[in-house]
Amino acid sequence: MTTQITNTTVCGIEFEVWSDYIARGTFARNTETGEQKQISGSGYIRNDLTIRKEIAAHFGLPTFRKVAKS
Repeated sequence: MTTQITNTTVCGIEFEVWSDYIARGTFARNTETGEQKQISGSGYIRNDLTIRKEIAAHFGLPTFRKVAKS
């Protein structure tokens, strides 16, 4: 059982984000590559800034900003 899927952009890359009540965590999927990772365990995150920071940390991106500075 999952929440509604939302989209967010990190470093110019689009991600799908949702929470799973059975796995008790928040997940993200890179829409370009299909790579999926759990970004939060033992709880759920909903704040956009927190989600972007966790995505950047778990997917190894250089910044959590929506568009990377040139």
